[in-house]
Amino acid sequence: MKPKVLHCVDDPNMGGVNFALQSLCSSPLQNDVDFTIQYIDFSQGVTLDEVPDIVCLHGASNWCSLFHILRFKLKYPKVKLALQEHHYSAAFVDENIQSPRRFYLMLKLSYSLMDSVIAIAPSQQQWMLKHQLTTANKIALLGQGRDLTEFIATHSSIQQKSENAVPVIAAYGRFHHQKGFDLLINAMKRVKQPCRLRLAGEGEQATELKELASEHSNLGSANIEFVGKVDDVPSFLQACDAAIIPSRWEPFGLIFIESLAMNKPIISSQVDGLGDQINQHSAHHLVEGGHQSAITPIAEPISVETIADAIDQFLSQGFSSDTDSNIGYINHWKQQQWLELQQAWKGLFEQLLRDK
Repeated sequence: MKPKVLHCVDDPNMGGVNFALQSLCSSPLQNDVDFTIQYIDFSQGVTLDEVPDIVCLHGASNWCSLFHILRFKLKYPKVKLALQEHHYSAAFVDENIQSPRRFYLMLKLSYSLMDSVIAIAPSQQQWMLKHQLTTANKIALLGQGRDLTEFIATHSSIQQKSENAVPVIAAYGRFHHQKGFDLLINAMKRVKQPCRLRLAGEGEQATELKELASEHSNLGSANIEFVGKVDDVPSFLQACDAAIIPSRWEPFGLIFIESLAMNKPIISSQVDGLGDQINQHSAHHLVEGGHQSAITPIAEPISVETIADAIDQFLSQGFSSDTDSNIGYINHWKQQQWLELQQAWKGLFEQLLRDK
């Protein structure tokens, strides 16, 4: 009988997390493991109809959930608990926590209830170890990813632009303070060269962002378009010339690998896992001859000014360079990352089951 693994997600609106989980649960790994995804809020008491072998938590740790996870562990002592840390990172603390001591205590207590804590980026693992949030042998550095088969690397549309065409930059994700879209909209007012921004997504900041864009339009520069929620991300990216990721914090950043898989130039914040990805791919994801880098980092600390400067830097590189030399690297990396991620999950499950 296959071991049963229950993935618990407390927010159905966390697009990247859900996309990654759906890819994992429909991968060939399902031949070895019986996967289930349920939306379970651990800020309340939890009772399961069927008891799995492993429960993977994907929600944000807090004091309230800490109490209920402890109750769950006492109620189901044979169930192995793993927490994949999608929410917290060094930049999250810098941006949101004025007095980290109490916050770190909560994380230490939460992680102590887990049989494994899954880090999704090397910088996050280093942050956990630096602040002694848990022991090194309890951290599983699995990374993050998804099946990118539908994200096809094609010849860059940039090289096909006429001299008078205005480049289109894509941004997408939750309309939340984390994503920095307010900074991006204000940065568009400062960009010196012509470009358009297509902003996709939904969330609690929608009204605020549209008001900011409206102010921008009133200044005579109607170059920001809201396209709502996008289900077909590959088609959205294909219609644009580049992607921008202006996040204030980002433990991983699935948008980065989606854009990379499409052979789109990327303008990106360097915080947390985004910095890890920039370091990983910059040495390879370059145009031969060194004329145009396909990755343009946004200088830290991230601000309206640094975002505008990065966009201008990208635009000033011109639109005649050939980025097709990246395609071989991208296609190899795309397959390899997905295979390695599945193997890493399989290894973690086997380890947890051995320790039962």
